[in-house]
Amino acid sequence: MLGSGTEDTMRRERWTTFLAPAGCLALLGLAAGASAQPVTLSRFDFSFSNPGARSLGFGGAFAALADDATAAYANPAGLVQLAEPEVSLEMRMWRRSPPHIAGGRVDGTPTGQGIDTHVGPLFQRNHSQDFGPSFASVVLPKGRWSFAFYGHRLAQFEDATTSQGVFSGRSRSPALRETVDLSITSAGGAAGWRMTDRFSLGLGLVISDVSLRMQSSSYLPDGQDRFGPATFLPSLLVSTSRLTAEGTDVTLHAGVLARFGDQLTGSLFYRQGPEVDGGTTVSRGPSFPGPPSRNRAAFEVPDVAGAGLAWRLLGGSLTLATEVDYVGYAGMLRGSSTVPAEHNAWEFHVGAEYALLRRSPILAVRAGTWIEKELVLFFPKEITHYSLGLGLAAPPWQLDLAGDVSDNAKTASLSAIYTF
Repeated sequence: MLGSGTEDTMRRERWTTFLAPAGCLALLGLAAGASAQPVTLSRFDFSFSNPGARSLGFGGAFAALADDATAAYANPAGLVQLAEPEVSLEMRMWRRSPPHIAGGRVDGTPTGQGIDTHVGPLFQRNHSQDFGPSFASVVLPKGRWSFAFYGHRLAQFEDATTSQGVFSGRSRSPALRETVDLSITSAGGAAGWRMTDRFSLGLGLVISDVSLRMQSSSYLPDGQDRFGPATFLPSLLVSTSRLTAEGTDVTLHAGVLARFGDQLTGSLFYRQGPEVDGGTTVSRGPSFPGPPSRNRAAFEVPDVAGAGLAWRLLGGSLTLATEVDYVGYAGMLRGSSTVPAEHNAWEFHVGAEYALLRRSPILAVRAGTWIEKELVLFFPKEITHYSLGLGLAAPPWQLDLAGDVSDNAKTASLSAIYTF
């Protein structure tokens, strides 16, 4: 019969094989290859789609239109289209339900013992909701120039997940508890210059305040049976990883808007994401005692670059728009892990608007769709969004309402624009 010391040694050796893939662990598992992490890119839920309810109704395809005060963010080159000063305010509501891996088996056949009964990864969803001001701006035209000042809430959410770990062959990864708290608010100034009647340039300077806090704790399952559920007892804690990255950064936005005749416009834009420094701390629990380790880390909001086209038909009553965005997730978190370059993502946006121009107030109906890419561990997935919107324009006021739905989130937006 083995003594208790020998049993403990064998137990630790057995679990070392389970923990090896997750050694760099916990919150630094933003990397696609961080073994058992339930982290998804969608949980960071940046508002890369352009602000404003009108843009949301177009499915986010707004960079080639950029014909109201939200152009300060969407494409500053479009500011020159505004002949009179404008102020804009947007309120948004977000309801999020991003998936995470809560258990299951990623390799081999389930044994049927304990919780090892599910073929493939087992996904669950967390639900959260947020409401508040999302965007505000003022635009001041002056000759061939237009100037804008704005504030924008790029991200504001908290999330928490629990995973029982996943089975692979004869191994099982640790059970995990993870929390994420991310806040990004920005204030910016932009200028548009009408170079010719058909070509304009725009440039913006943005100051962003970023705060990211993540924590991930890994646990052994109870008792000697690796197939049993984890109850997250403090005595079974393996390690806790913490990441804190916060500060301010100054970045650039730039855009180009070109008219190809009276009906077709095209655009190019680039938005640089802020980057802040931070650090990670990994402390060990009773199951694997040892000194804590500390490392420097950096968190970078992805850069976004894109191009768009817009067609105005039927005397301006019908508008069609499309936009393609490239989101640079690679290097988003630098420290013990990164998001590989191949997981940079393309987003595709299309939208349409039909306006009853002879009606007073003018009534506009909008619809759009767009596709984004999500990554849950090794499992990439395309998420399709569908949007609808309405607009009323009775100068000097314009009111817009829109909603956007997908498997992971529902968004509602109300915007008001006043021209003076």
